[in-house]
Amino acid sequence: MNTEILSVEQMGQAESLAMGGKASFYPLMQRAGRAVADIVRERYEKQPVLVLCGTGSNGGDGFIAACELKRKKWNVTVACLNKIETLEGDVSSAAQEWNDDIILFDELDIPQDGLIIDAVFGTGLTREITGDAQEILSRLQRTACPIIAIDVPSGLYADSGDCQPCTPQADLTVTFFRKKMGHILMPGKIACGEIEVVDIGINDSVIKSIIGSVVRENCPELGWGEDAATKAFWTHKYHHGHVVVLGGRSMTGASSLASLAALKVGAGMVTVAAHPDVANVYRMASPSLMVEHLLEMARFKDHLKDDRRNVALIGPGAGLDHVAALKKIVFDATSIDPQRYCILDADALSVFEDDTKNFYKTLGSHCILTPHEGEFERIFPDYHGSKVERARAASAKTGAIIVLKGADTVIAAPDGRAVINSTGSGWLATAGTGDVLAGMIAGLVARRVLGLFDATCAAVWIHGKAAELAGEGMISEDLSGQIPSVFSLIIDPPEIEDVE
Repeated sequence: MNTEILSVEQMGQAESLAMGGKASFYPLMQRAGRAVADIVRERYEKQPVLVLCGTGSNGGDGFIAACELKRKKWNVTVACLNKIETLEGDVSSAAQEWNDDIILFDELDIPQDGLIIDAVFGTGLTREITGDAQEILSRLQRTACPIIAIDVPSGLYADSGDCQPCTPQADLTVTFFRKKMGHILMPGKIACGEIEVVDIGINDSVIKSIIGSVVRENCPELGWGEDAATKAFWTHKYHHGHVVVLGGRSMTGASSLASLAALKVGAGMVTVAAHPDVANVYRMASPSLMVEHLLEMARFKDHLKDDRRNVALIGPGAGLDHVAALKKIVFDATSIDPQRYCILDADALSVFEDDTKNFYKTLGSHCILTPHEGEFERIFPDYHGSKVERARAASAKTGAIIVLKGADTVIAAPDGRAVINSTGSGWLATAGTGDVLAGMIAGLVARRVLGLFDATCAAVWIHGKAAELAGEGMISEDLSGQIPSVFSLIIDPPEIEDVE
C-alpha cells in the first residue's frame, strides 16, 4: 500500500521530477486521460458519455479520455467551458486531438442517463467558481447519471478537503500517483465517492526528493502493526506498563470505558483512582481493574508515585465541577519527575479554555492531547487552515502529540509528521467512543513496544477498525470486544483476490 498523501505543491514536484524539469507535462496528461478511459471501460457497460472539460490540466485529461473512449467506439460528447481557440499549452494540445464538435457550457443540457466525466476543475483550484461553470456544476448535483471525477470533483480544494457549494457528488474519483489530502479530509472524502489511484509513469522514488514532510494514510503498513497486535511469549505484566485513570465521580461510564479499553489493548495493569463513593462502580465494571480510593482530587499525584505506573489518563468523565482541582491534577501529572506519559482528553482539555497559556507551558513530548473539533477550538482558538495544518501547528506549539478527532482523524507530531486516519464508521457517532479511544491510546503507550507517535496511530486505526467490525447498532461498550478480532486481522490479513 502506498501510504503517502500529497499536497498540491508536492504533487507538482513529483510531476516535475518525473518529467526531468521539462516545461510540458503533456506525456503525463496523455497517460492520465488514457487511464481514466480504461477505468470507465472496465467498470461500466458501453453507453453515452458526456465529458465536461475545463481550461486547465484537468480539462486536458478530459479531452484525452474522450479521445480514447471515442476510439473504442463509445458515444462521446465533449463540452468545454471556453472555445478551443482560447485554450493554451498542454490543454490546447489535448483539445486538438479531439478534433470533433464541442458544446460550450452555456449551450449545454445536462443528461439524465449515461455517464458524466467531470474534468472541469482539478487540484489547482484556488478561486470561487462563478458563471457558467457554477451553473453547470450545480445542475450536475441533480443528475441521475454516475459521475466520474478526474483527480477531484470540481470545486473541491485538494489541500483542505473543503468543497464549494456547487461541488458535485462523484460516484468515482480517479486520481494519479498518490492520493491528495482532499481525498481523505472531510467533506472532500465524501464528495469523492470511491477513489482509485492509478499509475501514470511517475517512479515511486521521487517521493524521497519531495520537499516538505509528507502526510501519510494510517495503516499497519506504517510499521506499527505487529508490535501493537502481539505480545512476546516471555513477557509478564510489568513489561506492559501500568495505566492510572482518574475516575469520574458522576460520569463513571466514561472512565470505565477508557479503563477497560486500556486493558483490552494490552496494558499490563490498569488502576482507577476514584472517590470512595463510586469506587464500587469501577470494581463492578471488571474484576480485572484495580481500584484505589481518591479522597481528594488534588491528591491524584499520590497514585503516580510508583515509577512502574508509567501512564496517566485524565479527562474521561472527570467533570468540570471542580475546575481548580482538575487543573492541578493535570499540572501535577505532566510535571511529575520522573515523567509519566500523559493522555489528556475531554474535560482535562476544556478546563483550560480560559487558561491556555499556562496549559501550553505544562505540556511536552510526553503528552498526547485528544480533542474533537469543539475542544480543539477552545484550547487553540487562534489556529486556522486545514485540519492537518491546525493539528501540526498545535503540536509544534505544545510539543505534544495531537489527535484531532473526527471522521478524518489527524495525528500530528512536533517534528511535522502527520497521519490521517480513514478507518471507522458512522456508528462511532455515539457517546463514549472517544473515551474508548483515549483508553486504547493509554494502553498501547503503556506497553512501550512502540514510540509515542506510532502507538497513537495504532490506537486510532484499531479503534476505527473495531467500529467497522462491530457493525450497525454499535455502541461504545462494543468497541473493546472487537479489539482481539482487529489484532487477528493485523497478524493475518485477508488475501486480496485479483479480479480479472
